[in-house]
Amino acid sequence: MIKDLNYYMSLPYSKVVTLYDDESGKYYVSEVLELSGCSSTGDTATEALESLTEAMEGYLETKIRYQYPIPEPVGHLKKERLA
Repeated sequence: MIKDLNYYMSLPYSKVVTLYDDESGKYYVSEVLELSGCSSTGDTATEALESLTEAMEGYLETKIRYQYPIPEPVGHLKKERLA
């Protein structure tokens, strides 16, 4: 199996969106828990998640290009029943 951008983008990564309200105003931060440093922001939760997709693509493309290890979600592995 070729582990290219499409492969990684299809995996069920854990995405979290958090609302912040500080001196700069209200905004949302989205992040991928398994991909350290992969995050984005938006004025709405939907916008933050949409921009996170773009951030993931850039993050993964860079990791693939330079052959850096890319963590995969733990729960994505197919489970087989042993007889």
